[in-house]
Amino acid sequence: MNQQIIEKKDRIHSFGGHFLYSLGAVPSALPYNMIQSFLIFFYTLSEGLSLGLAGLLLLLYGIWNAINDPLIGYYMDKWKFRKWGRRVPYIVIGTIPFTFGFILLWWVPWTDDIGIFIHAFIMLFLFDFGFTLAMTAWSALYTEMYEEEKERASVVALKDLIAFLSSMIGILFPPLLADALGWPVVGLIFGITIPITMYLSLLGTRERKEYQIDEPLPIITAFKETFSNIPFVIVTLTYTIIDFFSGLTLTVLPLYARFILKMDEGLVGFAAIGIAVGILASVIFWKWIYAKKGPKYGLILALIIFVIGIWPLFLVNNFIILFILTIIPGFGSGGMLMTEPAISAAIDSDELKTGKRREATFTGVLAFVARLSMVLSGLTLIIVQVLTGFDSDAATQTPHAEIGLRALVSFVPLLGGLLALLIFKFFPLNYAKFMEQQNELKNLHEERLKRLESSN
Repeated sequence: MNQQIIEKKDRIHSFGGHFLYSLGAVPSALPYNMIQSFLIFFYTLSEGLSLGLAGLLLLLYGIWNAINDPLIGYYMDKWKFRKWGRRVPYIVIGTIPFTFGFILLWWVPWTDDIGIFIHAFIMLFLFDFGFTLAMTAWSALYTEMYEEEKERASVVALKDLIAFLSSMIGILFPPLLADALGWPVVGLIFGITIPITMYLSLLGTRERKEYQIDEPLPIITAFKETFSNIPFVIVTLTYTIIDFFSGLTLTVLPLYARFILKMDEGLVGFAAIGIAVGILASVIFWKWIYAKKGPKYGLILALIIFVIGIWPLFLVNNFIILFILTIIPGFGSGGMLMTEPAISAAIDSDELKTGKRREATFTGVLAFVARLSMVLSGLTLIIVQVLTGFDSDAATQTPHAEIGLRALVSFVPLLGGLLALLIFKFFPLNYAKFMEQQNELKNLHEERLKRLESSN
């Protein structure tokens, strides 16, 4: 193997390489969680958009993702730049609309409902187009670069720690800063972190040329093979349900804090502090579990811990009790964040079947199915407004509206967690089968390297 390639590989697989690559978790988590937590809060309470129109916004956004993500993923595997590869160029290009869409999402020059809705619609779609380009390519590099389960567990623990800290910044501080500086300035400050960290992450990446020598599958065959991959279908459905109930909880939690706990608007982000403590306390534990027991055991245990701890939120009436009670579901959430090992194992099984690496196609399809969770979230918000009469302009809510908010942060995630647990029990790659699969992959990858060297 070329000495330059060996040196690059050693650098990528060092802790410094892991850290640089993991910096891409900042733009994958901070802006996304700020949108997930405060987009509805901002557009309903600050800009005066009705909860029903806000739900419609999420509904249309989810439908757009159903079209956008899988097609971008497929063509990202298919189209490659001769010099730069099939991942890095999309990160470089996608970061631009990703950044501007996010910044302008928080700057609303309109005062009427239609103008506010159209502005949010356009900027959210611009943000998502760039997000999909950049983050699909960045996520695909994880499975491509890291093959050993211990290394995958180490890298995913590091990037999930960075993602967690970024998420907490995006959840705790925006309303506090917005009180002092205004939402447009907060959007600008956090938006600047997107290109800085995204481009720094490229210093910790390496395109695998041996994965680019095979001709891609035709588009119909590619999607047929993807949806016939049983491990992938199971983990995708599980991930989608997790994304739905965790995302909906984060979306509703600021409203819950404002109207149930009577917290000041600038402090509503701190309603998630107990979850944050639980996740932070769990990082080392989940790194060990996933490395020693494999992805199936780890995710099942995480879901069990989560469902045990989430339901008491229905009864909470003050911040201190909320903080204490949410540490347990937060601990479970730490393990639920680590879905990449299970997804990577499913993608590995596809390579053994088709002989091709198709990370971006799988990532795009995963995003397509998972983003349907936003459709569910949008429908849920619309239903809650219709059934409970939630009024974003009111200083206090009716008893029915309060019950609706309580149920959204307790019983909805409880039922979602139980459903995810039931589905993921059928994931076929236990630890023994996973290790057998990894040994077969090593032989396949050695053959690819020999073909690459002989072609040079």
